Amino acid sequence: MTTRILYFVPADDKLRALIEGEKPDGFIVEYLDGDDEAERLAKLAEAEVIMVGARRLTEADVAAAPKLRLVLHQGVGFHDTVATTAIRDRQIPLAITPGGTPEGVAEHAIMMMLAVGRRLAFQDSELRAGRWHSNTFRAEARGLGGARVGIVGLGRIGKQVAKRLIPFECEVVYHDILDMDPAVEHALRVTRVGFDDLIRTCDFVTLHVPLTDLTRHMIGADELAAMRPGTTLINCARGPVVAEPALLAALERGHLGGAGLDVFEVEPVAGPSPFAGFRNVVLTPHNAPGTQDIMRRKFREMFDNAVRFQRGESLENKIDL
Repeated sequence: MTTRILYFVPADDKLRALIEGEKPDGFIVEYLDGDDEAERLAKLAEAEVIMVGARRLTEADVAAAPKLRLVLHQGVGFHDTVATTAIRDRQIPLAITPGGTPEGVAEHAIMMMLAVGRRLAFQDSELRAGRWHSNTFRAEARGLGGARVGIVGLGRIGKQVAKRLIPFECEVVYHDILDMDPAVEHALRVTRVGFDDLIRTCDFVTLHVPLTDLTRHMIGADELAAMRPGTTLINCARGPVVAEPALLAALERGHLGGAGLDVFEVEPVAGPSPFAGFRNVVLTPHNAPGTQDIMRRKFREMFDNAVRFQRGESLENKIDL
């Protein structure tokens, strides 16, 4: 028996080759060539399994997939990328793929802290254009070592960020709505503080929360104004966690030390980003965990779940809908 899987994100030849290299026997993977609605509907009509990435699987997409029996999310942030009510009503199971995401996003967040602090993206673009800034940033740039770093959300990813900050000898505080095991706090060398305290006192604030009604625009004009001058904001969570107009205004005033953004309120970003003109901002296109080693691991784990489903076995990392 052959099962048809639809990879629900346009993939270039390199990514398709990577996926095909991990695919076991008994599966055919269909790919989207672009954003053509007719193509998407035709492939949804035959899909038995859908692998979801950053592109949202909507209620209409689920309705257009009568053969759909399983949804696999290649990451963990399913809250805003899967129409959970629609698949729940049809009793279609959903499983996430946390493997690799915490490590990849944590590395990316720390890279953002370093890159924003050192104005890396701006210096690189300037030097490529033949402009030399050997002394321009010596009184402006800041390092990560010894800084006070605030982690908003000490879940899978937040813990990995804290772990990777240990060698930098940072003072790390966190805020989370869930209670944390004191042994975990001790191992990660983190201290729990209130949200307002974290916002007011940190040199770097890094966000690692899902997008929910509670977290939408949790960083707005009031929170940005409460940050002390020179604070750097890192968002590798979801774009709408931050109110972008408020962030733009804070950057224009020169209140913030900078920002590192991997996610945006509207994706993909259409045209030049409004943040592109700031030399203290680093931008990446929602690809924090997107390295070849992590993607191979993710597709192995998703295919393993697809095999379990074929055999009638329990899924790993199944979400209770």
